Amino acid sequence: MLRLTLGAELEALRQEFRSWVAAHPVPRPKSAALDEFQRCGREWQRLLASGRWLGLSWPQAFGGRGLNLVADAVVQEEMVRANAPQVLGLFGLTMVGPVLIRHGTDAQRARFLAKILDASEIWCQGFSEPGAGSDLANVATRAERVGNSYRINGQKVWTSFAHIADWCFLLCRTSQGKAKHEGLSYLLVPMKQAGIQVRPLKQISGDEEFNEVFFDNVEAPADCIVGQEGEGWKIAISTLMFERVVLTFARQLQSESLLRRLLELPQAEQFRDELASCVATATAVRALAYTHLISYANGKQPGPEGSLDKLFWSESFQEIADLGVRMLGSRAVLGEEDPEVGMYLHQYLYSRGRTIAAGTSEIQRNIIAERVVGLPRSGER
Repeated sequence: MLRLTLGAELEALRQEFRSWVAAHPVPRPKSAALDEFQRCGREWQRLLASGRWLGLSWPQAFGGRGLNLVADAVVQEEMVRANAPQVLGLFGLTMVGPVLIRHGTDAQRARFLAKILDASEIWCQGFSEPGAGSDLANVATRAERVGNSYRINGQKVWTSFAHIADWCFLLCRTSQGKAKHEGLSYLLVPMKQAGIQVRPLKQISGDEEFNEVFFDNVEAPADCIVGQEGEGWKIAISTLMFERVVLTFARQLQSESLLRRLLELPQAEQFRDELASCVATATAVRALAYTHLISYANGKQPGPEGSLDKLFWSESFQEIADLGVRMLGSRAVLGEEDPEVGMYLHQYLYSRGRTIAAGTSEIQRNIIAERVVGLPRSGER
């Protein structure tokens, strides 16, 4: 697998984290069940936060170390090497936190950032709606200013972890602009209140990670708007840029963890060529992600190139998961009898949604074509 040398300072950080992990046992899930994923993810995140190993690129004033995104990536690599669980609060760590650091008020940063780091508060993303998935500007959920709060009515869907979330970062309509993306605002909404109904959606994997969320006269304090009214589209795009680069890097490393396990299976020699192809692809995907992270560390703001990372990772993850099931054969189908074997089937089923979440592969290809390559829009000459 890929091993980059990133300079003395980052290699020293890598060794420091390895020593820390050796002294702090990594929590292990007892099964592939979602509740075990959540338990281990929260426990691991709290342990990491106690050692200041999360948000390394955040300013020191906000609980970080004032390093850069490449430092975060190095620690993520070492987590995979240690076969550590995924932290539970990835939405907060990779999207809400960076957005608040860039666009939030001092009061919002003081209120939320520390609790994001240690998983005291878990976040969900209120973007997609039944009529606004890939066409995010078509959001219809409304928020009306009433005194010192906003009153919210509408529906969101495919909302990961809404059933356990304490807060939601919500894209909603506060006015009607001439263009669809105008009149949108970005609110931070407490989830534990009357008027919010969460309905789980059972996935093909058997999990209920996704949810429908209904808002019926739900209140959000007026000081929980990020930016100004009408700036929601700009801030939502900023959020998606972080999601498609920083969050994707963390998930891409988790798919590499699955690939490492395949390489250790007794059947590996029989599937040597296919495994070699997966290793080559994973190496290329991570190298591409590193070029983007290094450019951000040098001052560039995340942009549409993140669609490359998201597209290539999600499709390569499906290839890895598919290969795992084929390597196990009938044992994978009967995996519920063996939690270790069952993990491969679970990952295969889970991977099917990764080319939909955070923007479908079709949407990513359009973004790449128009905004990275510079091709004209469909129908234009």
